[in-house]
Amino acid sequence: MAANIVSGGVVIWAFSPQVSGAMWAWYALLVLTSLFGLYNWWSRRHRNILTAKPSALYHASAHAAILSSVWAVVTVVWFPHASGGQQMVIATLVTGMIGAGGFVLYPVPTASAIYIVIFTAASLTALWLAGDPLLFPVALLVMAYSPMVLMAALTAWSKSTELIQARTRAHKQELLVADLLSDFEQNAEDTRWEVDPRGWLVHISPKLCEILGITEEFAKSQPLANIMVGLNIVNHSEAKRIRDTRSSFSGLVLTFRGPSGDRHIQYNGKTLFDASGAFAGWRGVATDVTEKVQNQELLRRLAHTDSLTGLTNRFMLRERLTELLRDKQPLALMAIDLDRFKAINDQHGHSTGDEILKLVAHRVQNQLSDSAIIARLGGDEFAVVLTSPADLDNASGIANGLVDLLAQPFAVQERALSIGGSIGLAFCHHGELSLDELMVQADISLYAAKESGRNKHVAFSAELGEKVQRRMTIEQDLRQALREGELQLFWQPKVDLSTWRIVGAEALMRWKHKDYGWISPGEFIPIAEQGGSIADLGLWALHEACRLQTHALANIRLSVNVSPLQFLEDGFVPALEKLLADYDVQPGNLELELTESVFLDNADKALSTLHAVRKTGVKLALDDFGTGYSSLSYLRSFPFDTLKVDRAFVIELETRSNAVALVQLIAGLAEVLGMRTVCEGVETQEQLEAVRKTGCMEVQGFLIAKPMPLQDFVQFLGHWDKSMAQTSPVQA
Repeated sequence: MAANIVSGGVVIWAFSPQVSGAMWAWYALLVLTSLFGLYNWWSRRHRNILTAKPSALYHASAHAAILSSVWAVVTVVWFPHASGGQQMVIATLVTGMIGAGGFVLYPVPTASAIYIVIFTAASLTALWLAGDPLLFPVALLVMAYSPMVLMAALTAWSKSTELIQARTRAHKQELLVADLLSDFEQNAEDTRWEVDPRGWLVHISPKLCEILGITEEFAKSQPLANIMVGLNIVNHSEAKRIRDTRSSFSGLVLTFRGPSGDRHIQYNGKTLFDASGAFAGWRGVATDVTEKVQNQELLRRLAHTDSLTGLTNRFMLRERLTELLRDKQPLALMAIDLDRFKAINDQHGHSTGDEILKLVAHRVQNQLSDSAIIARLGGDEFAVVLTSPADLDNASGIANGLVDLLAQPFAVQERALSIGGSIGLAFCHHGELSLDELMVQADISLYAAKESGRNKHVAFSAELGEKVQRRMTIEQDLRQALREGELQLFWQPKVDLSTWRIVGAEALMRWKHKDYGWISPGEFIPIAEQGGSIADLGLWALHEACRLQTHALANIRLSVNVSPLQFLEDGFVPALEKLLADYDVQPGNLELELTESVFLDNADKALSTLHAVRKTGVKLALDDFGTGYSSLSYLRSFPFDTLKVDRAFVIELETRSNAVALVQLIAGLAEVLGMRTVCEGVETQEQLEAVRKTGCMEVQGFLIAKPMPLQDFVQFLGHWDKSMAQTSPVQA
């Protein structure tokens, strides 16, 4: 605006002294217009103007139009009639005004365009009114020059707009980052930190001061490294190494010792460099990870100790044993299993059981030397590792001492509870065993201790290992034997004493092993029960019995022994019904023999299954009657079809009078209840006569015949001589 006033004065000077009143009026209008612009600038000179309203852009365009129109008057009115010098002054001013004004007004493109267009139009009009042909090239130059100025102004406006927008975005991002960092420092667990090349904090964060436990004044008083040294940092050497190497780092945890315990601060830092590549310090994040470190330490302890007793757990025991075996350290491993602990849990609750376990751990710890490793493996299983020479020499005595210690009653909630314990002992002297082999030997010894009556210890031996190996082999081969038809049923006849006819036969399973030869059912049946294959064996036996009922053994009652485990399975009765239907067997010709142990674990389930079997028409026999403590209660709950008197009573019939009375009582009870009685194990003529006198109905034993294969048994049935058998049963 000042330039416009001065330029107008130059025009007045060029026309003086013949300045007309109209020209003075024009100059006055120009000054007023320029002063108005100066006033607007003056009133806003201290404002940081970031935005503009559309009306402000309109006013700027209008002002440019007015100002250029005022100058157009000079060009159109006075230029055509002016002298050559005056025209030179006006032309120079107009040319400069077009370029300068168009550039100054480019932030408002409409104002710049209006300004340039009006000046250009006025210039061309003045040149035309002058009528001088020499001015025609000048008009062409104006027509070429003005659009170029306009295009340059618009280009400058576009670049300026992009720059303004970029600055606006950057400003907004700075505000956003500042807000985020402020919120981060106020609410997050982490805090920022930054130091200069000398190690002094550039940004003093209140959160950092809080984490370090210092004041902001103290943070400003010395370098950060000196502050950490003064805080009794444990691993200062690591921090010093990073400082000396000037390298970036991540996850550096520094531990500070304080009166309230250790505090752990984790630092992440990035090396800073200036524009010239010189070291400029570090910037990073600090986090108080004290709680996290403490939790990790707690988890580490929990991972290696038993939470209930505080003893070493199974995982840590294996780790320690692996180290000892790797170093060929002589040791003894004791596997301890509490006896009758399940009964304590069932009768007194798991809280009482937990107290027992803690008392056991306390007793064992007090009994053993400090060098012994004591572990709880889970449940009621414990382990002890002896490593000192004195303990190894007296390992058997220590095991006996622990057995005696565990046999003593435990005082829990004013009650004295007794449990006891069995111990398996295994040795490794020169690292000759692997970890698994050592633990297997200890488990084998423990199993032998429990089998031999419990409340004792057994040390592993080669003979014991062979026995267990035989057991494992039998268990593995038993399923294969069933699939490949190696099992067979032997049959032992039952004779009716009143008619001396064979009225039935008991199926007895036999197995000839490829390596061990004939294996007694007394050996492989318990193994099948524990190994989970007894149900398959029992189902196969029932299948064979039903098949033979429709062929070779159609006229006699066939008895099949059923394991309690098989009998109590949910699918037993449906499987039995399917066999009866598939072979069209008369149910009364099939008898299931059960022992009293079927009632021990779940008497209610056993009784419901018995009733379900009774509905099929299949007969039921109670085997080994008289050997259980609750036989009479079972008979009262469920009347069987047959009672089998155990061979132990038959053996005593000749020597003990009370045995005769007892068998007579059983026979009389069976008769009252509508049952048949079978005496098994009859081996002599004297026993046969004694059984006759007791009133029993049937006999079974070697006196009649030993168990025999099917083909021999069929021949035996065909040659059974009733009259000869009555007179000379031994020959029969």
